[in-house]
Amino acid sequence: MKISISPEHGIAAGLSVGESLKTVKSAGFDGIDLSFCQYMNEPEKLLTAEWTRNVTEKAALARDAGLEIAQGHLPYYPGHLDNPGDGSAKAFGEKWLPLYEHALAAADRTGCKIVVAHPMYTFEGFEKTVENNVYIIDKILPILKQTGIRLAVENTFVRRNRQYMSCSIELAETIAAIADGVNSPYVGACMDTGHANIFRFDICEFARKLAGRLFCLHVNGNAGEDEHAVPLTISGWCERMDFAAFSQTLSEIGYTGWYNLEVSGGRFPACAARPFYEYAACVARSLADLVT
Repeated sequence: MKISISPEHGIAAGLSVGESLKTVKSAGFDGIDLSFCQYMNEPEKLLTAEWTRNVTEKAALARDAGLEIAQGHLPYYPGHLDNPGDGSAKAFGEKWLPLYEHALAAADRTGCKIVVAHPMYTFEGFEKTVENNVYIIDKILPILKQTGIRLAVENTFVRRNRQYMSCSIELAETIAAIADGVNSPYVGACMDTGHANIFRFDICEFARKLAGRLFCLHVNGNAGEDEHAVPLTISGWCERMDFAAFSQTLSEIGYTGWYNLEVSGGRFPACAARPFYEYAACVARSLADLVT
């Protein structure tokens, strides 16, 4: 099984884009998780030619370094903010669908064939959450069919005053129901192990509930907050996830995608980029090799 990670950690540490990508490759990764979330804190830049150029150039440099584009992440509406407008799916779509469409056009140019999306949340319950997300995804389904890009809906969370709230989008059942509601081979699920652990869900059971809908992974560890740690790197009494058992579960459900780490690198200096990526690659490779 191939392993992937974001090159953004090295870039944030001070490496050039090319240097970071070469470091990712030399560390042992096969591909990258390409961000289509650039300028999330500067939304006026999200629909610009500069944004598209940034993404496509990064993808080209990745291929020059011998890396594949394993998957990508679409812009997402943060779960700590109230939904736009009157909170309806229609209002959400009016604000967010142009960003999805722009990002999907860029993804098509880069050759990225799997993109991850955060679901829209609502406090109106399970059925309304599924209904709203099916409504939104149906709007971009023609683009997915035209480009051959598959969309993976991720289990996420809502947070207010630094407290995580139960709101349907954290449930495997909700993610599965959204995929089933769209009823297209172009729509499935992305599982974030850390997000599941925030709500104390067993990650193996979570994966079983997603089963064949699972297109891609965000593998990371935590101690109950959204830390996005490299798996197996925090104290055993804090990290409650059994990643070896999770790999066995991926075999059980027939998962054939990438073993993708979505982790935080912290604020290390540029000289730490190589050992960070090498360490992360060793962990990812050891766990990915358990998936048979």
